[in-house]
Amino acid sequence: MTVFAQHLPRLAWLCAAATGVLLLSGWSAAVVASGSMHPAVDTGDVVLMSPPGRVRAGQVIRFRDPGRPGRTTLHRVARFDGRGRLITQGDANRVADHRPVPPGAVVGAARLRVPYLGWPVLWWIRGEYGKVVALVLAGLTGPPGVVRLRSRRSGRRPSR
Repeated sequence: MTVFAQHLPRLAWLCAAATGVLLLSGWSAAVVASGSMHPAVDTGDVVLMSPPGRVRAGQVIRFRDPGRPGRTTLHRVARFDGRGRLITQGDANRVADHRPVPPGAVVGAARLRVPYLGWPVLWWIRGEYGKVVALVLAGLTGPPGVVRLRSRRSGRRPSR
């Protein structure tokens, strides 16, 4: 068994405990599914969000999208309109979003980005199950090159 595989259960429990504490504190997480926030946030990143609190211009927020009921969007607050609504814009977009966001539609304020962690979720949603299976198998065997073969009879490493 590799060192990686030996510590995987502890790491999984630590991640689960940290996630539980954050969720109980009102934090949430989202997998980024598009490149509209590049370069600050990329497709496949996971963004951890705190409850929104006081929203200000320049802040990255997650909000219930007024143009797509049932969906949320992660964009930056560009400014406020005359009625106190938020005008948002993705960092990679040339123009601001067309529909102003009511302050009550904000569900989180971005606090931490974890690069690449969300790719398995995106692969699953997109039906790319082979990639998910390959990742799971790689995780079970450890990083490439770490696994050492041992002779079944003697328990020693094979000669080179």
